[in-house]
This record gives sequence, structure tokens and C-alpha cells, in this order.
Amino acid sequence: MHMMGVNMMLLGPAEEYVDDDSLKDVLRELSSQIVILPISLLKPHEDVDPGFVRELAEDIKRCGLLKKPIVVDSETLIIIDGHHRVEALKRLGCRRIPCLFVNYRSPRIAVLSWRGGEPLSKELVLNAGLRGELLPPKTTRHIIMLHGKTCHISEIQFDINIPYKELIP
Repeated sequence: MHMMGVNMMLLGPAEEYVDDDSLKDVLRELSSQIVILPISLLKPHEDVDPGFVRELAEDIKRCGLLKKPIVVDSETLIIIDGHHRVEALKRLGCRRIPCLFVNYRSPRIAVLSWRGGEPLSKELVLNAGLRGELLPPKTTRHIIMLHGKTCHISEIQFDINIPYKELIP
């Protein structure tokens, strides 16, 4: 499959990778796809904590696996969740990464601040990513409605357990 003239590997609809019916419904509603993309195409909206990137890279190298995909807006390729995993994989020499594509404009996804009180919006996230004017690390906290309650967007990131060395070439 080609997107904007760039080669990517479409693994298929995300709901095919989970057993939980509620999660399947959410993934379907978000038009979710699992895609392996070149890291170079992704647009961050937040900076990262170098110490945490180093620890995460060591952990990925030690266990040999990338356990979960990152979450990416399918329209803009802005990273919604997973900035530290992206940087850790870069540190390990990886050039590709599994992404959970979502429709970021869906009302099911909301953005809050980890810092409290700080007003945030999806527009702020999109502008930061498109302009390359990164927000400080851990500024945004993306939440989603799942199982009748709000939870962090990482709850829709199911296990993929891909050996990180397969993401190097």
C-alpha cells in the first residue's frame, strides 16, 4: 500500500487483533488500522525525556520486543501516544514502527493535561505537530471512552510483541 507516495505495510483493521467486543467496537468507530510505517514520516507533538528514552531503549533491547504499537492520527501522521517508544526505537537503529492509526478528530478521543489546569485542545496538538513546535514532555494526556468509562488511550494499544530487530531494515 502507498500513502503520499511512500511505502508502508498495512497489517489490517485493528479490531481483527483483539478479542474484547467493546474494544473491537471502539477500534471500528475510530477507523483503526495497524500499519508499519517508516519512523521518518511521523510528526511528534511533544518533546521527550532523554532519561526515560534511554531506560525504555534498554528495556526494549533486553526483552527484544516492541510490545505495543504507537497511536498516530491517520490524517496527519502526528504521534498521539508513543513519543518515547519512537525515540527509543530510533536509538536502537530501527527505521520502521508499528502504528495504530486512528481518526483523531473522533469525539471519542479527548485531550487533557498531565499538569492540571493547563487548557489543551486537539487543535493545539495538531498545530504543534504540523509546525514542529513541540510541547514539553508529558504535556498531553489523551483519553478515550472504553467499557463505559474514561481511560488513557494506551488502553486501546493491544499487544503486538514484534521483535525490535525486525524494525531495523
